[in-house]
Amino acid sequence: MVAKKPALRNIPVSKIEPDPDQPRKQFTEEELAELAQSMQKIGQLQPVAVRKTKTPGRYRLVVGERRWRAAQQGGIDELAAMVWEMDDEAAFIAQVAENVNRQDMTPMEEANAYQRLAAAGWEVEAIAELFGKSQPYIGWRIDLLGLVDEAQELVAKSQLQVGVAWYVCKLSPDQQRRFLVKWARAEFSSARDAEAFAKACKAAEEQGGFFRLDESEHDEEAQEKVVAERKKVVSKIDRLATAGEILQELSQLNPVDLARLLAGADGGVGAYRQRVDHLKTLAGKVSAKLRKAQAIAASATVEIDPAVVVEMPAELIDLTPMPAAAE
Repeated sequence: MVAKKPALRNIPVSKIEPDPDQPRKQFTEEELAELAQSMQKIGQLQPVAVRKTKTPGRYRLVVGERRWRAAQQGGIDELAAMVWEMDDEAAFIAQVAENVNRQDMTPMEEANAYQRLAAAGWEVEAIAELFGKSQPYIGWRIDLLGLVDEAQELVAKSQLQVGVAWYVCKLSPDQQRRFLVKWARAEFSSARDAEAFAKACKAAEEQGGFFRLDESEHDEEAQEKVVAERKKVVSKIDRLATAGEILQELSQLNPVDLARLLAGADGGVGAYRQRVDHLKTLAGKVSAKLRKAQAIAASATVEIDPAVVVEMPAELIDLTPMPAAAE
């Protein structure tokens, strides 16, 4: 890796060419138009970085392709450029650093950039130190390359959240596509529900298949036991309605009235707040288990069949992203 002190020059835009290996691939027309207008009015505020090509008088961009594109749109003939002497690896690292630190790259562009360095012999620890990231962060980004193309496209468009996508990338391609159909149809009420479903599918894959929830396959005694246990659990959950009504009534009380009424009670206001907080904690635990149960129930209806390939409907690809529910 070689990089010497650069020289600042004014170079005709026509003599500068883009780098085909530039890790950032996506540039929106809106941002280019805004930058072109800005450069026309106030000029170029920051030089681009280039390096010489084998053709005399020609240069290849290292960083600043957005400025170069905007200059072309704005009819600007020359760009101030720092001319570096560097090899391909040094140029690539500079490009990744420029875009990662400014958050211009999509998660998939980041993933490909880190993977390219890893393939060149860089250790994850060294990549993390180079770009000021944690080692798990680098590993998680690289993991995203396990997504099927349809999922990668949604992540690149910010239509599938990175946190959810990481769980999805652990699934087989067929199961990923099944997940994408459910995601696009908004069958998950939150990002956490989507993650739970992906985890349940992964657990089922690791077990070699999805278990059956239908007790009709059991013998008569087992069926009766399941029915009895179901009645008990459903009865307990139904009784929560009464607790909900009580909490609803208490929530309508004025804090001043609560202070006046409970100040003289055993333990004071704090003791009653602890009781309610304890219920809140328990309710959170039950909700988390029900979320997992819901995911398991949903995944139990999905069969793993290597011969089946579920195509992602084209009309679902461009749906707007589903916001994560506040939890």
